[in-house]
Parts: sequence; structure tokens; C-alpha cells
Amino acid sequence: MAGSDSHTITTVGEAIVDFVSTAPGLLVDAPGFVKALGGEGANVAVGLAKLGSHSCFVGKVGADSFGRFLVKELEKDKVDVGGVVIDKVHRTRLAFVSLTKEGERDFEFWEKTPAGEQLLASELNSSIFKASRIVNIAPLLLPKQPARSTAFEIADDVKSSGGIVAFDANVRLGLWKSAAEAKRVMLHMARRTSVLRLNDEEATFLTGHATLERAAAKLRLLGPELVAITLGVRGSYFQAASSSGFIPGFNVKAVDTTGCGDAFFAALLHRIASVNMPIGDLSAEELTSMCRFANAVGALTSRKRGGAAAVPFPADVVRFLKRKNDD
Repeated sequence: MAGSDSHTITTVGEAIVDFVSTAPGLLVDAPGFVKALGGEGANVAVGLAKLGSHSCFVGKVGADSFGRFLVKELEKDKVDVGGVVIDKVHRTRLAFVSLTKEGERDFEFWEKTPAGEQLLASELNSSIFKASRIVNIAPLLLPKQPARSTAFEIADDVKSSGGIVAFDANVRLGLWKSAAEAKRVMLHMARRTSVLRLNDEEATFLTGHATLERAAAKLRLLGPELVAITLGVRGSYFQAASSSGFIPGFNVKAVDTTGCGDAFFAALLHRIASVNMPIGDLSAEELTSMCRFANAVGALTSRKRGGAAAVPFPADVVRFLKRKNDD
């Protein structure tokens, strides 16, 4: 994109407040909660900042205590919040999350018409996107209007001006009218996407293919130059025009899997921005290295509680990978 900074990545999405249970188990048995920054968009923005990218967050929060909390948390993590819009009518979305002893999640969203879904293109400063190497569209914008139309307009503008559009197809069917609508809208966004991240279940949901290779190939036909499919502890798979590969994961003791996919995506985008070359020019070796780095960031994130707060700093990732190389 003309005039863009190779290290600036802007995430457009919804920041929500996660109320995380203070004890493991199902949500119905939770004895109490601790609030934390949440939402895919906010998690990725924080992950990018912690890894060393110039990270900007664009989204809407309510003019309430929870909205102020989210802005403070983003600022504390060195995320540029110049693109945050305050909604004086709608409230900030909340999510209640409980973790099982295995680190899996049981969660429910709160607020039927949250501020994050009210984001309008007319409220945004287009210079933020023009200055960005990558613009990441977060999935919570897509289930409802007007945020859905705003997300598509931003993606179209970025792509037409030569920028990189990233999208994480994190499917939360409970937020959609139907599975069919979720599939249709997400595939429409995939057509505008340069870098697409999803897990293996989501890849099958969107394509009907159970194999990674066939699912990624079908998605790439829509337009993405790079499809990255995360596989939890098993690792990740990538497919680009001239290369593909499976990168094994790292065996760590998971405490909390919340945000691991977001951490992986932040790490992948961070590395793509850092090389400052067209995605189509990246070699198989470079893409493998990027996904291995992203696998490590996701694994390290799972060893601590707190989603975005658990994302490691670069020095931690370097030490972790060095130990693994020495093993």
C-alpha cells in the first residue's frame, strides 16, 4: 500500500471483556470471575504489540466502565487506540468464560446489541489503513449489521489500494442466525483476503473437505494467497501458490487454550510484515519458519492464563525455540 509502514498492522474488530472463572470446571459451577481483555481482534492487536509490531486497534466500545477498562488495557500493552470509537448508546460486550481442568473453554456472550457491532465506516479515519502494511479483519464484526458492511468496505478499500487483508475465520455459530449464513458471509470475506487463518474444523465447515490439502486448495481458489490452518497441539498446515507444508506443534503443558489461535495469527502476521515482501514471493522455507515461530507463540500462550495477557515476548520465543533446536 502506498505510504504504508512495513511494521504497522491494524486490526479492526471487537474488544470485549472476558470474565474468567476463578476455578476450573463448567460455567454453571463457577464460584467467581476475574475480568480481562478479550475478543479476537483485541487479542491479536495485543499479541502483535508484544511481539514488536506497531499495532493499531480500530473498533467500538461502550461509554461505560467496561469500555474504559478495555481502552486502558490496550494502552497498557502499547496498542495504538487512536481508532477506537466510543458509543454512548450501546454497551460493551461481555463474555463469561470457564476453563476445564484440560484447559478447554465453556463460555457465554452477554449483550444482545453490543457497541462493537455498531461500527460504521463513516466513523473511521481512513489514514490509519493507508499507513498499514496489513489490515486484519476480526470475525466478530461479521455476524451482524452495521459492522458487517463496515468490515467488507474496509477490506475492499485496502485490497484495491494494494494492501494486505488478513482474516481469521473464527466461527462462533451461537452469534449467527444460522450456520448457512455464517458460511456464506465468511466465504465472502475470504474472497477479499490475502492471508486466511482458521482451524481444521472451521476449514471443513467452510469447504466440506476433511483433508487439509483439499480444504486449503478450495479456499485459495477464492483469493487468499496464503491459507494457514491451525491444528492445536498437532501444529499447523500452510498452503500458498507454490508451496505447502505441515509444521509439527510443540508439546507443552496447557493451562489455558484461550487465545492460542489468536496468538498464532498475531505471530504469523508479525513475521509477514517484518520481511516486507509480497506474500507470493515467500519461499517454502520462509513460510515454514514463520509457521514454526507462530506454533511456538501459540504453545507458549497456552502455558499461562489470560489469552492476550499470556502472549510471550520475542525473547521468550527465541529461548524456547533454541531449547527445542538443542533437544
